[in-house]
Amino acid sequence: MQLKHIDTNSKTYLDFINQSASVYNTSDWLKLYGSKCKVKGVYYNNILVAVFNTYSFKKSILSFSIPPPFMPDCALLIACDTDTEQMKEAVKKWMEQSISKKKHSLFRFNVSYKYSELFNNTKIKGLNSKWNHTYVLDLTKAEDVQTLYAPKRRQQIRRAIKDNLQVKRITDMQVVFDLVKKTFARQSKSIDEAFVRRILFEYANKNNSFAFASSLDGKNCVVYFCIYHNKEAFYLLGGFDESIKHIGAGPLAMSACIEHAKKIGIETYDFEGSMEQSIEKYFKEFGGTKKQYLCFERSSKLGEIAVKIKKLIKG
Repeated sequence: MQLKHIDTNSKTYLDFINQSASVYNTSDWLKLYGSKCKVKGVYYNNILVAVFNTYSFKKSILSFSIPPPFMPDCALLIACDTDTEQMKEAVKKWMEQSISKKKHSLFRFNVSYKYSELFNNTKIKGLNSKWNHTYVLDLTKAEDVQTLYAPKRRQQIRRAIKDNLQVKRITDMQVVFDLVKKTFARQSKSIDEAFVRRILFEYANKNNSFAFASSLDGKNCVVYFCIYHNKEAFYLLGGFDESIKHIGAGPLAMSACIEHAKKIGIETYDFEGSMEQSIEKYFKEFGGTKKQYLCFERSSKLGEIAVKIKKLIKG
């Protein structure tokens, strides 16, 4: 097995990701990151058998190698007929070499829940491992997705409809940006506004994303934005207007996103962000199954401080 950089616009790469890639493997998404994001190809006898993303940058005296921002993992994608043990050893060797060659303030490699079983119990010299998780909703389980929700969520949706809340698809991404920005500011959380703008105004189109908002008397209460590719969708951004509080506004908008995803042929809806304790229960009650993914990590004292500050690890 050999590892080397691969051009994400090359025919080899595009053919490889054609059938089973997530949105995070697509070249349109990856170009949002510029030169900081590189894609590694794993080759066996000169045949591409796996790919994954790396994101490296410096901030002052600190150096980072982490999953690209707004991505849950490093988008590892393995060909179906690959010798997975050999492939795992190749990725493991790359990680060990990466941390031995360079003293990263923070090195982090997240493995998708799809391959967590493969990497389970894997020991990598110099790296600690821990489990993170997300919730994933299987949209093939029911024709009416609302039957998958907790009774509490269904009741809140009915209440929203009874109280004349409306829900509609949003095509003006400025609506999404404004509510997301206000929400982060109100919660005293940092957000990379420039990157969010690139997502909403440069990347987003009707073929890769959708957003739905609930409104009352013509004023938007809650908005949710999702991205998708093939048969997989990811919740990415959300915001709400604090001045319009209704217990059913969020569930109504989220349900609209889920129902739209099913309508366009999506099979799995990933509530990315489920590690946030404040929203984990909320996401869980839409019927998702808890999926664990592995994080291999090493950080210096300065790196640990950067993680706490968070804004320092935004490229």
